[in-house]
Amino acid sequence: MHRQIPVLALLPSVILLASCSHHQHESTFLSVNTARIKTANFQPRLQAISLLESTSNVVLKPESEGRVVKIMAREGQRVKAGETILVLDNVQQSASLNASKAQARTDRLNAERYEFLYQQGAASAKQRDRYVTQAIASRDKALADAATLGYKYVRSPIDGIVGDLDTVKLGDYVKTGQSITGIVENTTLWTLMQIPASQADAVKAGQTVKVASQTDPPVTGRGEVTFISPYFGLPGSKNAPNTVMVKATFPNLTGQLKTGQYVKSEIITGEQEQLAVPVQAVMMQAQQPFVYRLVPVKQALPAIKASAHASKQALTMLEQLPGDTPIVIQTKVELGGLQNNHYPVKSGLQSGDQVAVSNTSRLRNGMPVKVNKRTN
Repeated sequence: MHRQIPVLALLPSVILLASCSHHQHESTFLSVNTARIKTANFQPRLQAISLLESTSNVVLKPESEGRVVKIMAREGQRVKAGETILVLDNVQQSASLNASKAQARTDRLNAERYEFLYQQGAASAKQRDRYVTQAIASRDKALADAATLGYKYVRSPIDGIVGDLDTVKLGDYVKTGQSITGIVENTTLWTLMQIPASQADAVKAGQTVKVASQTDPPVTGRGEVTFISPYFGLPGSKNAPNTVMVKATFPNLTGQLKTGQYVKSEIITGEQEQLAVPVQAVMMQAQQPFVYRLVPVKQALPAIKASAHASKQALTMLEQLPGDTPIVIQTKVELGGLQNNHYPVKSGLQSGDQVAVSNTSRLRNGMPVKVNKRTN
């Protein structure tokens, strides 16, 4: 059963054909390539502009105050965990540690001596215990002084790359907890996406996420959803209201993506078979997508004859064409997002429909055409 052709859609073509010679032959028709509408595999996806963050990113802060006497690293340098970045003035702390170590050694020797005398019966248990206790206290004092001295060496807590060090110079006096620089490890990144509540149910842990930088050409990455917030954003929070925060983790294989960078993110929420129309077939008119669908003139004639606006001359013209002469019908369509040079068809076309994919800008509604090449 053939689809009914909208009469009003054909009226411009009726006027067009009325001006043509009835001896017009197929060889004078505009040639077009066509494609058949058939199903294709589409991957529904949610898109967002999102912020990248490193999974290892710390702000370096000294645990002691003091004057900077050495800068042991440079900005942009890759460092290992425990590697020294800054050295603060530590003359007093070093002296205290040396004294504590010397006292600890002395007290340890005394404790060992009195332990030997006690075993020989030449000293009492009370004397031995006093020296052992003193040795333990001296040892702990040396450990505490070593820790105090260690605070004068500002070290990286993680493997990573040193950030900006321009804020600190030799001779500067820094305070406890003052931000010195950042250490960032960009080998693994998070992308933090805010997904509207209306789409949140489609997101599941483990779904594939593709990211692309906003550069030309784009730098791409691929990971998966690793966290879905258990609550929606509220007014006044850092997340947009009525959105859910979704986190995806992915390896930064090229090393070109960086913490703090905004990227285009796509969460692939599944796979489904849908009718597909090639991108070359789609035209726009007043923000309404349409295609030129080919039908034989004999199929279109009943609708044209039923129209009160069709002229007798135009009808005569159409009736003189061979019944299988293809004409193009401007057909409104509703489409999904473009994937692999095809749009998923939501409405307007059926499987097996034939659409023009070339010379579309020269076509007019109801125009007879010659099929030059057909693709499946």
